[in-house]
Amino acid sequence: MSLPRAAAAALLLTLAILPGCSNIGLPKEDAPAPNPAYTTLVANYLKSAFKGYASYDNFEIAGVRWVHAPKGWSWLTCARFQDHGRQRTYALFIKDGAVTDARYAVQTDACDAQTYSPFDMTTGAIRPTGVGIQEPLY
Repeated sequence: MSLPRAAAAALLLTLAILPGCSNIGLPKEDAPAPNPAYTTLVANYLKSAFKGYASYDNFEIAGVRWVHAPKGWSWLTCARFQDHGRQRTYALFIKDGAVTDARYAVQTDACDAQTYSPFDMTTGAIRPTGVGIQEPLY
């Protein structure tokens, strides 16, 4: 009977220790405040990265999220646009007021799960949306 008691004790010890090992590592530094002008930074970056951006339509941008990226902790934002009728999504990583990395979004960026707002590529300003607000008629 001592073997089952030893096995039970080992199981209880394992269950007591395991939760301490399963915590997700958090950043050692506190997340700095996001740059409120990140939309302008993104617009300027996209204009320099895509030479044919003037032919793209319906630019939208998501809010920033603090993530651990290949180049360390940084803010991630997603921008999407129409490229000749096809929706494209671009992920941009921002740190210390500069875009440190950018790529077409992959599944781990979770850009599809974000909420987007229309933004103006010329100024980088988010355009107002909502009930009662009408877009300009051209």
